[in-house]
Amino acid sequence: MGELSSDGALAGLGDWGSPEQHAHIRHLIDDNAPGVEEVILGTLDDAGPVRPLLCRVLAERDPDRDPDYALRHFYAETDGPVRRWLGQEVYRSPWMWLYGITRLRRAKPVERVTPDVTHWFATRRQIAVTALGDTADPAALPPVVGRLRDSKWWVRTQAAAAVRRLARSGVGVGSAAEPLAGCLHHDRQEVIEQAAAALALPVLRDRLLWSRATLMPLAGAIVDNALDGVVAPLVPLWPGEI
Repeated sequence: MGELSSDGALAGLGDWGSPEQHAHIRHLIDDNAPGVEEVILGTLDDAGPVRPLLCRVLAERDPDRDPDYALRHFYAETDGPVRRWLGQEVYRSPWMWLYGITRLRRAKPVERVTPDVTHWFATRRQIAVTALGDTADPAALPPVVGRLRDSKWWVRTQAAAAVRRLARSGVGVGSAAEPLAGCLHHDRQEVIEQAAAALALPVLRDRLLWSRATLMPLAGAIVDNALDGVVAPLVPLWPGEI
């Protein structure tokens, strides 16, 4: 694999689980030295297991990039029974965010993923809301908010996490306040934790304060922690997620 002369970030990208891997990824995303993108693109064909990660790096560097490079490698590398079960459809795969397809605006991820948020199969709804949260697109918020009332607790949990990701990307999430507050009364701790974490965002914090007096003891304790800045973590969707 090629190597960036600055600090060997490309060479160290395959150190899965090492403390340095995240730093290598961020370096590749942020490096503005001439020729960096050409170096990354030139490594893709021989990149092996880090190819999806490099595709994501390129998407992070330029969300308006032609998505052909990522789609081509996705289809070549994910062929098999699982993808055939998914109907040969990249937009129903958890791999789409690892390849950065959720960030590539010209791939139209919101338009293509949104139909699955109301699918009868809960796993499809869960994948859809997770993907929408990774798009950094304001148009993704309404379908995500709709899943905060989902019948399955794990879909609600991912929807609350998606609200957090959209907010972190600069999307205004004020319309999520009431549905998130409703999640505080759910009987699953995971739902309450993610909802409280989302409501602890500065733009939603007042709604969290107003909700506190009506909660049962477990939810109240979780909300008290969130108000003190102790919130459930977001499970990273890919190794470079901040």
